[in-house]
Amino acid sequence: MAACYKCGEPFLEENEIPQDAVCKRCSSWVHCCANCVHYDEYAHNKCREPKAAYVFDRLGKNECALFKVKRVVRPDRGGSGGGADKKPMSPRAEQADREGRARDELERLFKK
Repeated sequence: MAACYKCGEPFLEENEIPQDAVCKRCSSWVHCCANCVHYDEYAHNKCREPKAAYVFDRLGKNECALFKVKRVVRPDRGGSGGGADKKPMSPRAEQADREGRARDELERLFKK
């Protein structure tokens, strides 16, 4: 199932997603690097596809011809059950969160 990178809202999988498609829930762009299978925060140009052109805004709409929608496995978002669903973070927020936790661990390690 394909879902929005920002809010996790599932959207219909099509062979080709229109470049101007937006998420019904959060209005973020669907045809963006963060929703692509080739997107990798740590790869060269943040893309695992070597022939891809550089895209400045990875979360904004782009016209990449190599775009393929990323299928994700998400827990059931049903209303039953009292589980507290954690809102998925954007790739930038995940990186900032990792950096913050690493700083906290270093601070705790070297604290007297």
